[in-house]
Amino acid sequence: MCGAEGVSTIRGIVSNVTLDVCVKCTESMSIESHSSPFERPKVQPRREIVPRPHAVESELSEDFHIRLRNARDKKGWSQKELARRMNVRVNSIQKAESGTRPTDDMITKLEKVLDVQLKEDPQAGRESIISRTSSRGMTIADALDEFLQGDSDG
Repeated sequence: MCGAEGVSTIRGIVSNVTLDVCVKCTESMSIESHSSPFERPKVQPRREIVPRPHAVESELSEDFHIRLRNARDKKGWSQKELARRMNVRVNSIQKAESGTRPTDDMITKLEKVLDVQLKEDPQAGRESIISRTSSRGMTIADALDEFLQGDSDG
């Protein structure tokens, strides 16, 4: 109606004629929107959001590639043999053994075929207890001193 270009339009009825009309014209001229009895209304599929149980997800261990190589060697398989048994390309095995992170599906397959655990609890081994007899609390400098004293002791 107004001649605007590049704006979204809806079908409206003006003088018993169906036209594509911009939203601005629809509102300002009180144009009735057109709905065809033959068009099915677009229904958005409803997705039900299912809450996941709160579980600690495991992370790929930092030494996964070493664990992978050791497990393969323990079975006496070459990289080519492992790739054949997993139905993957040899370069996928080579990349994983060189430290490139494989896909989650590949990690699951590797763990199953080689009977090895490549993932670990993300909190494992990362907690340390730091105690101080002083009432002033621990500072970064105190923690650094304790760390450096630990290095000189061992």
